[in-house]
Amino acid sequence: MDSMMDSLPLLTPYTPTFVWLLVLCLTVLIQGFLAGVLGFANGEEVPGLPLKGTHANTNFRILRTYHNSTENFSVLIATTILAIFAGVSPLLINWLVGLHVVLRIAYWAVYYSGVGKVAGGPRTMTYVAAFLMNVILAGLAGYAMLT
Repeated sequence: MDSMMDSLPLLTPYTPTFVWLLVLCLTVLIQGFLAGVLGFANGEEVPGLPLKGTHANTNFRILRTYHNSTENFSVLIATTILAIFAGVSPLLINWLVGLHVVLRIAYWAVYYSGVGKVAGGPRTMTYVAAFLMNVILAGLAGYAMLT
């Protein structure tokens, strides 16, 4: 059986985007595993209940990082698909998705480590930068659809 890339050669320029999305999928899967293993390891948090810890607790940060990643994951997938369908430049999509994924991984590292202030520190900066990549991607998709 042929892959979609073989069947639809117009998708070939988006190969880097698909690789970046795979990296993000693997990152979220790893975060989910770590959330299950490390997030509940010390018994402070209870699965299925609201988190009761604070940013000072490593297990709280691990669980929040995973939840934040799952909350942002579907929006990136949707804006990427819309941008591809709308005909946005593959170069722009490849770069924006790649930067988004790199920033999300940096966000993960910063949040796990607990470096900086809770608000306005490196965690906020990496989150906002990744968010902006997604906003730009959505804006380009919307522009391409309307023009």
